[in-house]
Amino acid sequence: MKKTFLMLLLIGCAVIHFTSCEKSVRDSMNDIVDSSETPTKDDPEAYTVALVQSAIDLFKTEGREVVIAYHNDPTNIDGQWYVFITDENDIFLAHAQNLQLVGTDLKDVIGLDGSALGVEIAMATDEGKWIEYLWPNPESGNDEMKRTWAIRYDGYLFGSGYYSPVSDDSESKDN
Repeated sequence: MKKTFLMLLLIGCAVIHFTSCEKSVRDSMNDIVDSSETPTKDDPEAYTVALVQSAIDLFKTEGREVVIAYHNDPTNIDGQWYVFITDENDIFLAHAQNLQLVGTDLKDVIGLDGSALGVEIAMATDEGKWIEYLWPNPESGNDEMKRTWAIRYDGYLFGSGYYSPVSDDSESKDN
């Protein structure tokens, strides 16, 4: 039985090799993941994580200077979404939403409530960290809850976030 199995395995490998089935199998595997599986803004958490991952991927493929230039360009802000990047010392390298922050220390950012917000964000590891805080939304002009995903890669910190309006308890008391 063992000989029969090995013989069938060898024949199968030979057929794949000689008929180029290997390529079509590999290509069909690539088709399993299509653009419809890319997170959308309807799932802001997944969209935020994907945006940060795309910045890390750009860093991996194109290098430090390209990813920094890209994420310092305000035309690359997507509504409320943008990526910020710090170096290994938590100095901002990219922040298209507020270019004045470039060259300053993330750890100096103070939350609206006086908390050491930047220190909390800087505590992100290579496993990533979610941080929630009240922050002014430049699109609405209101203070809203912001949820930021930050992750370290190769010593750098990559982050992005999204806003969710602060719920008004008086609106939910209609019952």
